[in-house]
Amino acid sequence: MTAQQERRAAEEGPVIVVTGTQIQGAKVDDVLPVTIVGEELIESIDPASGDELFRAIPQAGSVEFNEQNTSGGVNGARGDIASINLRGLGTGNTLLLINGRRMLNNPGFQTELFVPVVSPDTNTIAPGSIRRVEVLRDGASAVYGADAVAGVVNTILRGNRDGGYLRANYRASDGTGLYSYQLDGGLGFDFADGRANFTIYGGYFYENGMRATERDYAASSDLRPFLVGTDFEGDTQFDNRSINSAWGAFDIQGSSATSSRTTVLRDDDFNLKPCSFFGPSGQPSDGRFLDLGNGICADNGGTIDRSLRHDIGADRFLFSQKERINVQTLFNYELSDAAEFYFEGSYYRSESFREREASTMLSAVPIGIEATAFWNPLGATTLADGSPNPNRITNGLGPNVTDDGRALLMEDYRFIDAGPRLGSVTKDEFRLVAGLRGEFGGWDYDTGFLYAQANTTDLTRNRVSNTLLQDAINRRDASAYNPFNGGCVPNGNVGAIQRDCTPNPQSVIDSITIDVFREGETTLALADFKVSRPDLFEMPAGGVGIAAGVEFRRETFEDDRDPRLDGTITFTNAVNGDFFGSDVLGSSPSPDTSGSREVYSAFAEALIPLVSDDMDIPLINELELQLAARFEDFSDSSSAFVPRAALAWRPVRDILLRGAWSQGFRAPNLVQVNDQGTTRSNSITHVVECVAEIIKGIEDNVDDCGTVGTIDFREGGRDLEPEDTESINFGVVLTPSFIPGLTITADYWQVKQEGLVGIFGSENNLLLDLLLRFSGETNPNVIRDAPTADQIALYDGTGILPAGDIQQILNPYRNLDERTSEGVDFSVMYEFDTSFGAFDVQVNAARLIGFDQSAGPIADRLFNELTPILQQIPELSTADVGALQPFGFGELLEIDGRPKWRFSAAAGWESGPVRVNLFGRYVGQVFDPSGTQDDTLAFFRVDDWFTMNFGISYTIENDTALDGTRLRFGINNLLDEDPPLADESYGFYGSLHSARGRQFSFDIRKNF
Repeated sequence: MTAQQERRAAEEGPVIVVTGTQIQGAKVDDVLPVTIVGEELIESIDPASGDELFRAIPQAGSVEFNEQNTSGGVNGARGDIASINLRGLGTGNTLLLINGRRMLNNPGFQTELFVPVVSPDTNTIAPGSIRRVEVLRDGASAVYGADAVAGVVNTILRGNRDGGYLRANYRASDGTGLYSYQLDGGLGFDFADGRANFTIYGGYFYENGMRATERDYAASSDLRPFLVGTDFEGDTQFDNRSINSAWGAFDIQGSSATSSRTTVLRDDDFNLKPCSFFGPSGQPSDGRFLDLGNGICADNGGTIDRSLRHDIGADRFLFSQKERINVQTLFNYELSDAAEFYFEGSYYRSESFREREASTMLSAVPIGIEATAFWNPLGATTLADGSPNPNRITNGLGPNVTDDGRALLMEDYRFIDAGPRLGSVTKDEFRLVAGLRGEFGGWDYDTGFLYAQANTTDLTRNRVSNTLLQDAINRRDASAYNPFNGGCVPNGNVGAIQRDCTPNPQSVIDSITIDVFREGETTLALADFKVSRPDLFEMPAGGVGIAAGVEFRRETFEDDRDPRLDGTITFTNAVNGDFFGSDVLGSSPSPDTSGSREVYSAFAEALIPLVSDDMDIPLINELELQLAARFEDFSDSSSAFVPRAALAWRPVRDILLRGAWSQGFRAPNLVQVNDQGTTRSNSITHVVECVAEIIKGIEDNVDDCGTVGTIDFREGGRDLEPEDTESINFGVVLTPSFIPGLTITADYWQVKQEGLVGIFGSENNLLLDLLLRFSGETNPNVIRDAPTADQIALYDGTGILPAGDIQQILNPYRNLDERTSEGVDFSVMYEFDTSFGAFDVQVNAARLIGFDQSAGPIADRLFNELTPILQQIPELSTADVGALQPFGFGELLEIDGRPKWRFSAAAGWESGPVRVNLFGRYVGQVFDPSGTQDDTLAFFRVDDWFTMNFGISYTIENDTALDGTRLRFGINNLLDEDPPLADESYGFYGSLHSARGRQFSFDIRKNF
């Protein structure tokens, strides 16, 4: 038998865990907590993607890179992507490997706790080519390096195939038009007298996509109908329809704009509505309205009626239309008894398309409408050609609206007549690995070179240019864009596509719409050399294993934005002269970003048997120690040295006690280090002004203060330090000899993280500014204009130092906070044979005990100093004081994506050609802080969720051409459980739950 054939025989025999140690041949699954997802469990899960596979692992945490994540828009990672987040410690804290070497990060990034995070794309892993997945549920920076803070996920590909297969799969979601089909296959063969093997896999996947209107909970952004009979019934927090609609809001400009003599509105702000909304008379009793004609009126104030808000849920896809192509090759050639050459190559391409709601404005970036604009109802009395202006209204204008007219600012408007935004994301990724491995002088060695590259193109059509729009609005003839013609009056049909009943001509729309692109690239080049020996020398208990190695890697990141996003083409308001770095309506400016780093590392590891069973020591059947340490030096930040120690003690043969202590680190990612200044426009409550207005009786409570568009400036830097961690793990493994095939494990873990990269946050900066102004000081990170006379009068007698308008808030990335997480894992594995067939059972459960985010010294001041001050202000209610608390600190267990309990369970029965699978997945309840009770301040409860899969297969075994053909029928989410309701974009947490519902899966596979 050749070495190649011996290797295949070993792979088809008992599973040897390779994750957690670099010592070839070492058995570490006793010492370390490792979860194995094998081919039979993968079949029970029946995943259509890598994302669905990894979501089934209870320790995987929330998936922040997902299709239902709408945060960030073009500034977020989009397309057919997914991530993994072991322990919920944050995306980027889990190291993903393929055959023991790093995966490449996806070119895009998401924002978690306002900080950009990166992750490999788990959808690039095709389930059909996987032999198994090994999940090391413990910090492993000492063994594998940075990013292994929460653990390691190592995907082992199925190489050395002898023969091939073809497979076709079709699945459809019950009650919807969503379907997908997949074609894949593999082929492997030996050659060169059995010294070599070549294996290739290929696959094609297509899904047709689905609109949000096909699910009732996602069809409308107004979730209040689902709250009837609950404590949140009628709560407007769950009405997520947008104030930006075809019924715009405007601000009158010029001197004396707030004078009651400007218009009968007696207000510089006005919003549009159908005149019929005033009742049968078509006008309000106080007379504060302007009739713009055609049944459209202007009402005082800048907030449109709730019934006129735009329901964005009806205008978007819940699942994108997507295609995936993947090809993988594995090749190995035995050059001699001491050396084998190996090669891995893969190519992955995905294309996705989806529609999103029509473009709208940022609240902090109004559009200037000049007095000479053709459709301006307060415009000049004559047009550019000297003819009378038919659009200037004649009733309700005061003497301050002269014949020259008044300029306006358009502050809220949605361009529904331009249609939805059309997004396409294309990704190409390839990975090449070549190396030598073998044995020389009793030492195993492995040296290799890896190069991987990913490129994405994110193209959005039908966006709107701020500059082109402003030019079109300010034209002096009928070719101008008209934002004063209103829109459709809502008909109350939930899920109806939102249209504009008074659209502008297509020729005008074409003059303002643009395509916007974003291109990204990441690369990873890695070279390593490792040696190991399982028996360097003998001790009374056995041979001492040792491993050592060096590694070099170079990572690059490039993010190329459209010129209208990166500051090349900017926008200047034609009326007030304000400048904004983005010319794309609704998108904050983001500069092009690029960076690279080189990392040099060295590690050493030892596996030391201290006691063996043949030594006959009471209560110590076996005792084994693992020691490891690693040094890494980063070219763009500091270096790190981290140790690890693990001990396995078997007091009796059937019981194993294990424990581990380790230090870890995570270097700031390339986006955090190289971000030279990112501007974001966010709507937040200006708490300093709000508290003053409540004290003066202008507003009743914090909710009435509303939100204001505010510019947030974030910046990275090379002074960021790696995040340090300390992990401990204690566990027990029971393998009762009187029940063969049964294994029970329980492991307690705790991770302490220090120096987490974050921002203090705009809300917290404003709270700090409020605290300091009570003592006559200011927060330098809140940059304001000098207070006006009216603002000085507002603060008189409040005890608060007068504050002017906010220009921007500075939020640099900093090593800020500490976090302590802890939990317990449980597992049961049982295999047994009966006269009725073979049974196998697996249960994997994760219980999160705590997730405490320390406030840090600055936030502590807010808790300890600001809260007592606010409690002494009689005009502030308990709810108001609760709303003015620091954000994002304290015990975060069950908040957002951190349920206490997750578990999965699989059961299989096999008899001859028949196999039956059951798989269940449970996600515990969480609380959604975006929905808060006014009286109790309790968060909205998102219910727990349990789904079950069923599958049955039959393999034809005869001497015909059908021999080796397997037919499989499955039902995923057998009970058709909807995702539990949450106050989120699509009515549920896409990071935790799925909207695919019950799926019928049909599968045919032919082995040959």
